[in-house]
This record gives sequence, structure tokens and C-alpha cells, in this order.
Amino acid sequence: MNPIKIDPDGGFSLGGVKFVIEVAVPERNRHPSTREAFTIVKNEPYLRVYEDLASAFSPRSILELGIFEGGSYVFLDKLFRPHRMSAVEISRKPVAPLLEYLSCVENRSVHFGTSQCDGDKLREIVLGDLADELDLVVDDASHTYEETRASFEILFPLLSPGGIYVIEDWSWAHHPDYQSPHAPFSTGRALSNLLFEQIMLMGSTLLISEIRVWRFLYLIHKAKNAARSRETSQKIESSSIFDHIVSRGKQWNLI
Repeated sequence: MNPIKIDPDGGFSLGGVKFVIEVAVPERNRHPSTREAFTIVKNEPYLRVYEDLASAFSPRSILELGIFEGGSYVFLDKLFRPHRMSAVEISRKPVAPLLEYLSCVENRSVHFGTSQCDGDKLREIVLGDLADELDLVVDDASHTYEETRASFEILFPLLSPGGIYVIEDWSWAHHPDYQSPHAPFSTGRALSNLLFEQIMLMGSTLLISEIRVWRFLYLIHKAKNAARSRETSQKIESSSIFDHIVSRGKQWNLI
């Protein structure tokens, strides 16, 4: 596959589809996706990570959490070319160009007005839309600790052995722009807490073979010999995957 070539205007094409990168633009001023071009809120470093991943990993099924204007959904679809793909988006407002795109491709779906924490719905999507097969999860949804953790607790047990779980924008709490008491998420817990917990989980169990961290996202590789269990996921209300962390009885304090 040829490397993605980004034009000076921030656009690029992949699989016959035009994309426009809008990262530096404030969210309220970002252009909606159109038939001519999908808006994608991922800059070049993000794209290169996914491009590199696609060179060595071929997921048969993908679940994306958070789609904004649908550009990331179409990008992942064109880049990885999975057999099946689905997504959830908390906004109830449909993205018309994405729905038009989905109508032309088999085994593709998106669920608007759906929280990334809705365990019953996520399990239903994996079982139905993805034919009970989950190889790649991309979480670009809330970026909050509680919601992102909840999704991981639900979906990681369902991830295929050798599968990959991606969490984007983990480091926002350590960026200068988020240090003010009036900054977004100022009263929330840092998403980096989850990364620390997942590192401890990797050290405590054989569930995770590797965690690769960039300043803006990280990849969790599920061990190839790890079990996949829908029953484990369904017990999340009373038992969490994080209960497997051992830490010499010492308390872990969130920041």
C-alpha cells in the first residue's frame, strides 16, 4: 500500500474517498462531512500510526466508539478493509453522507444515540453486527476516565485473542491547555489513570502481551493465548477485569 499523501490544504484521498483534516479548527467551526469529502479529526501522526498498523494487522471486524462526522469510520474502513464494521455515537443526529456510504457497502452499520457505556448494546453489536467476532476496537469517544474504562471492561473480554484495542487522546490532562480550573474536563479524572491501570493489569496477568504508547494514543495487544469470553463480559456489574490487578495490597490513588 502506498503511503497516504496529505495535500497542503490538509486533504488526502484513500480508496477513492476524499478526506479533509480539521484538527486545529475549534469544534464549533468544523465543517460537516459532505458527499465530496469526509471531515476527519486526526492529524498526520495519528494517520501514520494507523497506516503502520494496517501494514501488519488485518482485522476481520472493527468496532469504533465515537464517529463525529464519520470521517474516521470511513478512513478505518478503507484502510483496513474488514469483513464487518460497526460503530456507536452518542449524538442522535445522523450523519447523512456516512449513511449514504453505508448503504453502498455490505456488513457496515452505525448506531446513533448510543453511549459507549451501554453494555447491553455493545454486546448486541458484537454478537449481531460483527457476527460475534471482534478484532479491533478504536475508542475516540468521550475521552473521560469513567466512560472509557467502562467500555474497556465490557469489550476487552470480547476482543479476539491477538486483537488490538486503541484508546485515543489519553494525555489531555497533562497538556498545558488543560491545567486551568476552567479548562474542559477540569473536574474530571485524568484518562491517563486508565493507562496506568492497564499497565498494572498487564503486569498482573497474561491477558495483555504489549502496550504501545504514543503521546496521543496507545494500542493494547491482547495476548494470543488469552481467553475470549462473552460470559466474563456479562458479569461486569459484579466483577471487573481490573479486579485481577495485584499490587501488594497497596492503594492506587487516581489523579
